[in-house]
Amino acid sequence: MIKYFGTDGIRGVVGKTPITADFFFKLGAVIGKILYFYDVKKIIIGRDTRLSSYMLEEALQFGLSLVGVSVISVGVLPTPAISYFTKLFNLEVGVVISASHNQFRDNGIKFFVKNGVKLSAKFERRIEKQLNKTIILKQFVDLGHISYKRALQQKYINFCISTLPNNFRLNNFKIVLDCANGSTYELAPIIFRELGANVVLMSAAPNGLNINDKCGTTDLQEIQRLVLSEKADLGISFDGDGDRVIMIDHFGNSVNGDQILYILAKNYKKNKKLRGGVVGTKMSNGGLSLALSKIGIPFITVNIGDRYIFKKLKEKQWRLGAESSGHVILLDYAPVGDGIITSLQILKIIFDENSTLKSLCSDIHMLPQIIINIKNNIDISFLKNFKIQSVLSKYKDFLGKYSRIMLRLSGTEKCIRIMIEGCCSKKINIFSKMLINVINSVKKSRFSIITMF
Repeated sequence: MIKYFGTDGIRGVVGKTPITADFFFKLGAVIGKILYFYDVKKIIIGRDTRLSSYMLEEALQFGLSLVGVSVISVGVLPTPAISYFTKLFNLEVGVVISASHNQFRDNGIKFFVKNGVKLSAKFERRIEKQLNKTIILKQFVDLGHISYKRALQQKYINFCISTLPNNFRLNNFKIVLDCANGSTYELAPIIFRELGANVVLMSAAPNGLNINDKCGTTDLQEIQRLVLSEKADLGISFDGDGDRVIMIDHFGNSVNGDQILYILAKNYKKNKKLRGGVVGTKMSNGGLSLALSKIGIPFITVNIGDRYIFKKLKEKQWRLGAESSGHVILLDYAPVGDGIITSLQILKIIFDENSTLKSLCSDIHMLPQIIINIKNNIDISFLKNFKIQSVLSKYKDFLGKYSRIMLRLSGTEKCIRIMIEGCCSKKINIFSKMLINVINSVKKSRFSIITMF
């Protein structure tokens, strides 16, 4: 059974196993021994702006170098940049120290393998198996060394801009840019300003503690307010490590990964670039499926996690996939979600079609959706209680056509997520309150509620 790895690498609270210096040292030694066996002696490591990221990177580097694996340390860079450099430098492994959209108290680690793709579940199981054993460190003659390369930013900036036509310009286009006090805080403003945009910058002053704090893709209130007050053409919000993006139209409405996927898919079809259909996840809004069906684009859903989207895209030989949360994979450019590249492609469509973000979303009608997070209980089995099941069993009758409920353990946070979706927002609100009340009667719990659309 997988103990440490979740939806996207390993994640948890700093100071508690597995997010400790001791564990990261052991993790480095385990990975290093596996790599050394295959004669792999060099990897690349990047990190986000969390206070703990530097400490965890040092511990990981120590474990790796002790078993003979050298490290290229590139400092603070977006997660997709590490994927890009893993492929560019023909490395076998790339590592990012980050907890993505989580608050600074959390941290974690993500892995890429050859060609910049996410680590497979099979390899995760192999690492876990070794972590459960006592590590015996031999006297290695050839210790790994650590080289610091802090000047790779321009290479990644050039790569992002190269995904656009040579003559593409954003002259005087006003963009509010939310960098979540995270990994994009230096790169993103440079890229958009270099293209000629009038950038209103927010959350681009990281202090180690403010990553994703009242900003970023999980908290859009401030960027929505700024888009309206600045009379901006749109807003772009990244998460802490830059692999997600949520956009804001000029009326202050959020445009999530499902809507972005629809805009891209429709444009790809129009320009004969689609190659089949697109891939979403089981959490994708039902409105996306309905909208794609109307324009004749096949749509497949997979488990939560962008690596599952990538796997299905490769299997089907398709080009586009996304999660509602803002992970968007454009296989023409990268095998992982890249917030900067995704937003650039949407801007290109806006300019090509002489349109607005609002107009591009006008023919996808998202179904009302509520997500309930049960915060203090990670044992999903209690939801099998008769009282809870009796409420859940009635949802179709109560919510009507196109309704559905999904229950799952989060792969990135210690919580259970319940997604309720249907055609009537009033009924969904009533049903969610009924469900919360009955869950509380069975087991006292802490809840957070996110209303979508």
